[in-house]
Amino acid sequence: MARQVGIFEGLRAGIQSEEEIALQWMFPARSNFKRLQMMTHHSNKSMVPLSVMGLFQRMYKSQVLKIFQEELGYNKIALDRLGRVEGSEIVAARRKAREEEQD
Repeated sequence: MARQVGIFEGLRAGIQSEEEIALQWMFPARSNFKRLQMMTHHSNKSMVPLSVMGLFQRMYKSQVLKIFQEELGYNKIALDRLGRVEGSEIVAARRKAREEEQD
């Protein structure tokens, strides 16, 4: 059975923060998998092999390759965190602006 949503819950779900809007503009992916691909930093040498793997994953609808790409992305985040710099700068800048307004 479908869960009924109250008026205020519906309004809150439709409101996006400035950070969310900026992140969606910078990383315009609808799925978390695609957004992870965009936000993960890879070396220039690994781009062609990763693109070929992504091509095969799409052509053959391979769940194994998709899981492998997800794991690779998560591990790269833990390794160097360079792919998340832009997103963290957006959030940090907005927080700094809020703190300055409060002071």
